[in-house]
Amino acid sequence: MVYISHRLGEIKEIADRVVVLRDGKNAGMLSREEISHDAIVALMVGRDIQKRTAAESRGENAVAVEIRDLRTTRYPQQPVSFDVRQGEILGVAGLVGSGRSEAAQAIFGVDRNFGGTVSVDGKPVRVGNVRESINHGIFLVPEDRRNSGLIVESPIRFNITLPSLDRMSSGGLVKTKAERAKASEMCERLKVKTPNTETIAKNLSGGNQQKVVLAKWLALDPKLMIFDEPTRGIDVGAKSEIYLLMRDLAASGVSIIMISSDMEEILNESDRIAVMHEGRITGTLAASEATEESVMKLAVGSNN
Repeated sequence: MVYISHRLGEIKEIADRVVVLRDGKNAGMLSREEISHDAIVALMVGRDIQKRTAAESRGENAVAVEIRDLRTTRYPQQPVSFDVRQGEILGVAGLVGSGRSEAAQAIFGVDRNFGGTVSVDGKPVRVGNVRESINHGIFLVPEDRRNSGLIVESPIRFNITLPSLDRMSSGGLVKTKAERAKASEMCERLKVKTPNTETIAKNLSGGNQQKVVLAKWLALDPKLMIFDEPTRGIDVGAKSEIYLLMRDLAASGVSIIMISSDMEEILNESDRIAVMHEGRITGTLAASEATEESVMKLAVGSNN
């Protein structure tokens, strides 16, 4: 039997041998006793995956973004307040329907809100105004990248440069050479696998589509990046690349909110974890004290 899957738990459970393909070539083989999650991933991405450890020093970093009494369409009676420090990855956990995505959309301004304030470096941002959010360096990588993050029938070049065309235009005319150069630069920086920047976005893999969504914002010098389910629907190799990009952003001083339903992702990639239940934050945990059990207790509304 030949069994093909990205579900590494299944592979580990049933396989007698594992052959890993990468970029159309045989990247290696593992015998039954050699099979493990990390060993398979290392062959898939071509290097060992280093487990991330949260930097304790970030607890001393200045608060970069303050959200106070934000009220969303789903839970207008539940004010949400939290801070994100400079260079911090704040994981936001919770069950489906807890109001995580609605909070992200309200912060960015694409969803209606019923009050609250957002401040970046002490400067207030008009909540509910996408243009003002962008001008202050607040960007959202949405959960549904195909319908909300990309214009899938358009080229990679157009998707990457669309939010920053004013930087590449003069007298109302886009400088095509500058546009192509920026798109190529971002594709190279994020290692987007594509023949060229004229490739139509819908023809990319899920992981490369996610990189294009990210590329359009990185071209604008972000202060706060909001990732809503950043690795949903992409393979293990692309996941590791997205994690590495997030870590590099945090190391450069960008504040990150990472919303995820993947418990392993939340526990491994967050410096702190805020947990939501029915529109409110039921607790915030440091990475060092967070466990699957402690997160789930808060996610179901239990403080005990």
